[in-house]
Amino acid sequence: MKRATHTTVQISRLQAKLSRQVKHLSIRLGLWLIVLLCACSAPSASDPIDQADQQALSDVAGADSQGPAPLRVQRIKLGEHSTDATGKSPKVVFDLPADVTAIVVHVDGPDEFHYTLAALTRDAGFAMIPQAWLDQTSLPDACVGPCQNRIVAQRGYAAFLFPNTPLIELRPGLHQIRVYAFDDARKPVATQVEIGVDFVRSTEVSTTLKLPMNLCFTGAKGWNAVNSVDQQRLQQAIDFAQTILSAANIEFGPIRRFDVDPQGQYIATQKPVDSDLAKLFESGAGLPKAINVFFTDRIIAAGAPPGANVALGVAGGIPGPPNEVGHIRAGVALSLHIPQGQPDLLGVTLVHEVSHYLGLFHSSEPGPNGAHDTLVDTAEDDPKNLMYWSLSEQSLQLSHEQIQVLRRSPWLVAP
Repeated sequence: MKRATHTTVQISRLQAKLSRQVKHLSIRLGLWLIVLLCACSAPSASDPIDQADQQALSDVAGADSQGPAPLRVQRIKLGEHSTDATGKSPKVVFDLPADVTAIVVHVDGPDEFHYTLAALTRDAGFAMIPQAWLDQTSLPDACVGPCQNRIVAQRGYAAFLFPNTPLIELRPGLHQIRVYAFDDARKPVATQVEIGVDFVRSTEVSTTLKLPMNLCFTGAKGWNAVNSVDQQRLQQAIDFAQTILSAANIEFGPIRRFDVDPQGQYIATQKPVDSDLAKLFESGAGLPKAINVFFTDRIIAAGAPPGANVALGVAGGIPGPPNEVGHIRAGVALSLHIPQGQPDLLGVTLVHEVSHYLGLFHSSEPGPNGAHDTLVDTAEDDPKNLMYWSLSEQSLQLSHEQIQVLRRSPWLVAP
C-alpha cells in the first residue's frame, strides 16, 4: 500500500528534482524513446463539459461501462474519431468511476503515423496533460517538462499510463481526451484513430498478481520452444527476473513457449514500419494474450556494421500496448549475444525491459543534463536501481513508488 502521505520534505525533493530537469533543453534519442526537457508551464484549464458531451458519454461509454461486478481491468471503447489538418481529434469524454485507481489511454491508428495526447483534462479545470503543451514545442515525441505525468508518442498503437507519478491523483468524474497524430517529419496529419481507456482497480499489496509471458524463439543460439526447457542460462535469467519482481508481489505465469519467424535472429532497430524489429513483434500474432518476449542473437542500430552497437534489449513501448499481441510495438526483444569481457546480463535485461513495458521509465538518463523520473523515492544517477539507463549486475533495486507503478499495469491478472 502507498504510504499515507508525502511529507513536505519529500515534495520539496521532487520539486527540486524536476526544476533541475527543466533548466535545459536536451533531446536524447533512445531505441524508440525521445526525451524532451523543456520549460515547465502551469496546467491549462479544461473546457467545461456541456450537454453535448454528456450525450456523447451516454452514447459511447455508457454501454461498455455496465456490468454485474467491477473487474480489476475494464476496457471502455470510446469509438473511432478523426484528427483534422492540425493533427488533433475532437475532445472525447469518459466518466471515471470512483473505485478506479489507474487508467491506460490507448490509441490505435495506421502504423505509418505516431500518436500522443494533446490533452487529458478534468472538468474542474485540472489538466493531467496540459492543453497548450504542443504549442510550446516543435517536437511532439515526448512531454516531460509541461507534463508531470510523462508521456511518449508511439507509432501505430500508443498507450499512456496515469498516474505514473505521485504528482498526479485520479479523481472520479468526467474527463476529456484529445489525440494528436503526426508523421515521421513531425508534421500533423488527418487520419482515423480508435480511442479507448482501460480502467484499473487496485488490489491489496499482499495480493500476488500474475504476469502471463510468451517466450518466443527465433532459433538464435539454437534455442527453440522444445529444447529451451533445458537451457540453464534461460532458466537462470527467468529466476533472476522473478526474484526482482517478487518485491512487487508479481509472478510470471503462465509461461508458454513458441517458435516464431527465424528471420528475427538478427534485427536492426529503426523507426520505419517495415523494420526488422516491427516484423519480429508482428510475428507474435495469434499467440495467447501475454507479453511476448523475443530472443534474438543481436540487436543492432539500423545501418551499423554487423556486430556493432549491440543493444541488450528493447521494449515496444512505455508502456507497451496493453493486452495486445502481433502489433509492430507488441513485445520485448532481448539479445543473447554476450560482448567479449562482459558479464551475462540476460536476467536483469529481461526484468528491466518488461518493467518498461509495464510503464516504468529510466530512473535517470545519461549525461549531466539527463532527465530523471518523477518519482520521489528514486535517487538520481543510482546504478543500483533496476531502471537506471546503464544496466549492470548491481541493477537490482525497485523503489516503493516504482512498485506502485508496476502494479497498475493492465497486463497483471488478479486471482
